[in-house]
Amino acid sequence: MTGLEAILAQIRTDAEKQKEELLAAAKQDAQECLEKAQREADRQSKAILEEAQAQADAIRERAESAALLEKRDQLLRCKQQLIREALDNVCSSLEEAPVEEYFAILLELAVRSALPGEGTLYLNAQDLARMPKNFQQELDRETPQGKITVSPTPRELESGFVLVYGPIEMDCTFPALFRSAYDQLRDAAGAILFSQA
Repeated sequence: MTGLEAILAQIRTDAEKQKEELLAAAKQDAQECLEKAQREADRQSKAILEEAQAQADAIRERAESAALLEKRDQLLRCKQQLIREALDNVCSSLEEAPVEEYFAILLELAVRSALPGEGTLYLNAQDLARMPKNFQQELDRETPQGKITVSPTPRELESGFVLVYGPIEMDCTFPALFRSAYDQLRDAAGAILFSQA
């Protein structure tokens, strides 16, 4: 081998060695870059999953909260319906009470509603027809501070009576009394119906 060939062989060997070193360095850089990209991708993936989980948890909490609110509202509506039905049943049982009991209730109500002076008590046609004969006398005896006279003229009423003192008219029909005392009756009925709820 001549000197020139030896120099060329040396250059080739050095070039090959340098190529191998550059290739190894490039592979090392590529591997480090790939590992760095993988770590960044893992970090971003974890962050995305955590954010998605947080959003899913928030959605679930809102859905649970809305479901609990709806359940509470339905329960409240159900309780209110049961209370209304209980009060309606009480009103109906008063209206359908036997004559003696019914008029005893009317007498007690008239005594509590009585004012001093002359008053007129109006009944519906059905109650006027079934009124006990001694009802007026009991009314006179129980209201000594004034006089309440049962009118022979019926009025359009469901049950109970209307008591009139001149321009003052007191609606003592059962539906009107239940409406005016609804809040108290509702609370009392609720306490009875749902005391163990």
